[in-house]
Amino acid sequence: MKNFLLYFVLLVITVQAKAQVTINFIPSVAGQTLEGLSLVQLVNTTGSNLQGQLTITVKDGSGAGVVSIVVPRLPIRLGVNSLNKGILSGSRIRFGESPSAAALSQTGRFSEGEYEYCYELAAESAKPGGIPTIYENCFQQTLQPTTPLMLIDPYDQAEICNTRPNFSWQPPMPLQRDMRYRIVVAPVMEKQDAVEALANNRPVINIADVRHNNLIYPVQVPDLVKEQRYAWQVTAYTGKVMLTQSEIWTFTIHCEESIPVQQADSYRELKVEADKNFYLAPGTLRFSFYNYRQAGRLEYEIIDLSNPDVPVKKLPRVNMQAGLNKIALDLQDNADIKDGNQYILKVKNVTNQELTLRFIYREK
Repeated sequence: MKNFLLYFVLLVITVQAKAQVTINFIPSVAGQTLEGLSLVQLVNTTGSNLQGQLTITVKDGSGAGVVSIVVPRLPIRLGVNSLNKGILSGSRIRFGESPSAAALSQTGRFSEGEYEYCYELAAESAKPGGIPTIYENCFQQTLQPTTPLMLIDPYDQAEICNTRPNFSWQPPMPLQRDMRYRIVVAPVMEKQDAVEALANNRPVINIADVRHNNLIYPVQVPDLVKEQRYAWQVTAYTGKVMLTQSEIWTFTIHCEESIPVQQADSYRELKVEADKNFYLAPGTLRFSFYNYRQAGRLEYEIIDLSNPDVPVKKLPRVNMQAGLNKIALDLQDNADIKDGNQYILKVKNVTNQELTLRFIYREK
């Protein structure tokens, strides 16, 4: 009997110890902005609804206070409670006196550096005049400057003949482990700008949960319409939190001119600004450029627009001479070069000037 009573007491103590409010926060995602501090999750496993005061305190790497937020009389239902930025409207916000605090108060964003985010919930006691129960958790994060999400292809105001183009973009850095993308492509009507088109027109492509920074034209989507202008934009998010959006670019399906073909005896001149055309390279890519300085090794790369993060490997070594250079690259035996894919050739001469050529590879 004594052993049973002891077991029962230990079981009650264990259950009470597990009955608590767990505070979850992702500083790498939500810790970038002042509004993001409200994106906290409170998991109530106490067995009953609660009400209390939530205090959010942020300090920088030196320990100086950056901001303090007090959310009074916050209801905490049993189970998972996901808060949002609306709770800040009725909260008391006090900024510190550090440079980080000044930047936050002016821009609403945390500057680069180390931060500690602490959350404290003082849950009211069920008994009048009782002592509140305190639940707290702290999180550390080093914030780094974020590079923008940049569109790559189709480039802005491009005229392309492919009615089923692939899309590619450069992800924001640093990368988040669970980052996903949404891509939206919509037609732009006459007398309409790109922003209105994405906001009001029915999109031809609206795909979320894209895991890579490119999208092969979906099989189930009809071909784009010739002579139609389209707007497109990519959004990066993690979970339900939007991280950043790209600019809005436009392109037109225009096939009035045929795609120039690289003849066996012709060399396409490289230019600083990319040509709007894609040139067909049947087996061999022939290009020319003028080198105004001394001879040396040519620095170049080829990028597959359907997978821009993976460079084309095993390219032959090329030397350039002073004056006019005519280069013929045999691509037939390169496993990374695929028939029908679109590529960009990027060449750097000795003055580090970047010259480009867009081409479509075709097997002989």
